[in-house]
Amino acid sequence: MKHPLFDKIKAFVTLMRPETTPLAMVCVFVGGMVSESMYDPINLFLAVLVVFFATAGGMILNDYLDLEVDKVSHPNRSVPSGKITAREALYSATLFFLIALAISFAINILCFAIAIFSIFLLVLYEKFFKNQGIVGNIVVGFVSSISFVFGGAAVGQPQNSLIFSTIIFFIVTGREILMDVRDIEGDRLIRTTLPMQIGEKSATYVGCLLIAVTLFLTPLPFLWNILSIWYLLFIIPIDLIGIYAVFLSLRDIQSAGKTTELIRIAAGLGLIGFIVGIVL
Repeated sequence: MKHPLFDKIKAFVTLMRPETTPLAMVCVFVGGMVSESMYDPINLFLAVLVVFFATAGGMILNDYLDLEVDKVSHPNRSVPSGKITAREALYSATLFFLIALAISFAINILCFAIAIFSIFLLVLYEKFFKNQGIVGNIVVGFVSSISFVFGGAAVGQPQNSLIFSTIIFFIVTGREILMDVRDIEGDRLIRTTLPMQIGEKSATYVGCLLIAVTLFLTPLPFLWNILSIWYLLFIIPIDLIGIYAVFLSLRDIQSAGKTTELIRIAAGLGLIGFIVGIVL
């Protein structure tokens, strides 16, 4: 028989999205590692911690504010299922944001400024931009992509990380739009998303176009001599996954759920590809 505390801890871990939060942490690591300067491993480690707390806090805040929607779209999640109370979720999100800000201040002033701005955008998104169609998707894409620049800023040289931020911006924004296509029925309760504004089919086209832009950009880190040829060899089959995902969505918009999962997998493998291109 499971102990109630074990169930509580499991629900809380699920609330932090363990399938997504580590991706943001890897982004910070890559952003720091591609710096041409001698990086500070301690600051880079602290930057990874900042993004963990900020991202997890954002995920928890999302579930707190999306309680009514998730009762329809995702009833098994920790908050709508009652495993975590709404108050516990709100307090946890606030604590995580404060921890992220405190650690970022210990790194340098640029990281502190980026952290404040990113958390501010996260809160604005949940309270306002989420209901603004594609604007909300763009905000999520930007906040996700800034992790690379944050990692570069932690070691004092964020320039080389900009191309990685751009790639992640397009793939995350495109995936967010396709997720809105997937969740349109539940979202109708309290949100106005791009699929509601222009139709599910047109929104699918927009999402797929952004994914296609991502695929076009992926060779650039090699072509600009930022990553080795091993990155290029690694990324080609991953791009094929992205192409298949786009084809799947264009063929049948009802497959948006499967498509978003494929894109998430491709993004995760792409991050591994970044690391391969750095170390080999």
